[in-house]
Amino acid sequence: MNSFPNRKDLDKILKRYLSGEANAEEIKFVEEYYKFLGKSGDNLNPAKEIEDFEDSNYQAIQNKIASTQQSKIKPLYKYISVAAVMAFAFGGFYYAQNDKSSNTKDLTQHQSKTFDILPGENKATLTLADGSKIILDENTATNISDRDGIKISREQDGQLVYTIVNKAVINAGKNIAYNTIETPKGGQYQVILPDGSKVWLNAASSLKYPEAFVGKQRLVELKGEAYFEVAKNKQMPFRVQSQNQNVEVLGTHFNINSYLDDKTVKTTLLEGSIKVSNLKSSKILKPGEQSVNGLAQNALIKVVNDVDTDDEIAWKNGLFQFNDSELKTILNQLERWYDIKIDYDNVPAKRFNGMVPRKSKLSEVLKMLEKTGNIKFELLEGPKLKVLSEK
Repeated sequence: MNSFPNRKDLDKILKRYLSGEANAEEIKFVEEYYKFLGKSGDNLNPAKEIEDFEDSNYQAIQNKIASTQQSKIKPLYKYISVAAVMAFAFGGFYYAQNDKSSNTKDLTQHQSKTFDILPGENKATLTLADGSKIILDENTATNISDRDGIKISREQDGQLVYTIVNKAVINAGKNIAYNTIETPKGGQYQVILPDGSKVWLNAASSLKYPEAFVGKQRLVELKGEAYFEVAKNKQMPFRVQSQNQNVEVLGTHFNINSYLDDKTVKTTLLEGSIKVSNLKSSKILKPGEQSVNGLAQNALIKVVNDVDTDDEIAWKNGLFQFNDSELKTILNQLERWYDIKIDYDNVPAKRFNGMVPRKSKLSEVLKMLEKTGNIKFELLEGPKLKVLSEK
């Protein structure tokens, strides 16, 4: 198989396997996947949205393999992404080079370093209105603050929760107190705002928001990337200020990517309707559309139709997912998630398709990229990642 199958193709392959119509390559593909589960299933991160896809195929395939092989296969963790695990079992990443050339040069074998980089985790820093800072990790107390009618607590699964316990105290207050939650490189976190809106923060991102929403709007400020599920309130619109743009919603699901090193601000709508605007233009998005906004103040907002929303929110669901993505874009994500420095001087113009759990160690991801046969990586102390390509 010289290209990574998409979700529809995966389903067809599994059905052909079960019906005995799969070819030799497809049989190997499916069976390698299930062999792999017995080795590395514990390390994979869940992707809940494809639970039904997993449940409908696993037992039948397990029974079929058991009827032809003696090897014992461990049970499948029901939320593991078929595509993600197959990516591991069959080499991880399948690539498409710009020139589509079949002639590839062999690189001199490089002896990789023995140390490795663990993936990111749930960690962040909360800055309260009085300037005090609280490190959010598994060791943080569950009850962070309980004053001025607002309770702030940390849940065990990496959530920061704001709960209004006394509306009278809040309504009597004159000043709006703002908090900021900030994730480092190698960190992510979820916050449930006082109105019940949920926000997932990606690595190297921050969100500034009031401890309680009062007045005629719900205003927050974002740097970096976040996924929003906004609680509906027609009387109080929800607004997100990010780099060179404003997003206005009433109640919807959307993702904003405003990393400065990505050079653009991308806002992807999954559900509902939002208005994206800057000083020069404004656009109303429908589900499945994405606005692309430059960082310059005179930039015009462009709208892209039929965006693969799964790609855009894969990070929130515990996956790296790439669809004809440039290697530099992939490396940007790795740099943020693994908190490493990357030498971009020798990055080849390659594009990749595939997906892999974000719970993977850095070495596992790099090995998958190296399956192309003409790219190598050197992990140096620092840590720093250097790209070695064909000359």
